[in-house]
Amino acid sequence: MSGSTLVLSEVRVRPGRRTVLQIDRLEIPAGAFVGIIGPNGAGKTTLLKVCAGLIRPRSGSVVTEGLDLTRVSAWRKCELRRHIGYIPQVAEYNADLPFTLREVVAMGRASIRPLLRALTPEDFEIVDHWIEALGLGRRRGQTFRSLSGGEQQKALIARAMAQDPRVLMLDEACANLDFHWKHEISDLVEQLYRQTQMTVLMVSHEVGVLPPACTRAILIAAGRVLADGVVGQVLSPEVLQRAYHADLTTVTLGERTHIIRAQQDTGAGGRF
Repeated sequence: MSGSTLVLSEVRVRPGRRTVLQIDRLEIPAGAFVGIIGPNGAGKTTLLKVCAGLIRPRSGSVVTEGLDLTRVSAWRKCELRRHIGYIPQVAEYNADLPFTLREVVAMGRASIRPLLRALTPEDFEIVDHWIEALGLGRRRGQTFRSLSGGEQQKALIARAMAQDPRVLMLDEACANLDFHWKHEISDLVEQLYRQTQMTVLMVSHEVGVLPPACTRAILIAAGRVLADGVVGQVLSPEVLQRAYHADLTTVTLGERTHIIRAQQDTGAGGRF
């Protein structure tokens, strides 16, 4: 399974008087695993939402499967977005509604069915498959809000996978999780990528949670692409200083890269 090439050209997002995202040219080929990194407020989430068709830029084009998301009809855009598994930074969930984990995962399957069409037994087989595959079988009847943060994130990934996506987009999937869950979610995303070869876009301000399968990084700063390429090249001290306005360097622990302050002992990993 692989996603079609995504191409952004002359994209400008300007909700008010300030331009929050300006992309001259960005191309993501099918089957790539791309990390989108940068300081808080740099425009990472905005870029992901533009790619997912959730934000319409003031100008420019966002082409996927040969169609421009900025020009197609609302119905056709919904059709295209069915192939995108999007996991927001904050779960779009009303805590007053006591959905079970299984019901939340089933929402992903329902999103690709015709309007008002009930899910079939085959749909629920797919829902249950992903619940079991992600190790959530014992939690299927629990309410979503009763799950731990890591379990909620797994449930949202299961919901996205139930769509049978060609592209998986994750916005800070490891944020606000403890050390164990950060790496469990990161390892899970890598496992899904290697099994499916779908296109993955993973936004994170913590470089250390990007798995080894992520070989390309796009560094965003002040709404622009500051660097784009192989992870090791993008995370050079010179580029990091321009992005974060601090004296930074990187260390590699295992197969993961971490950003640390240059004056720290480089024998210990950290994050900025």
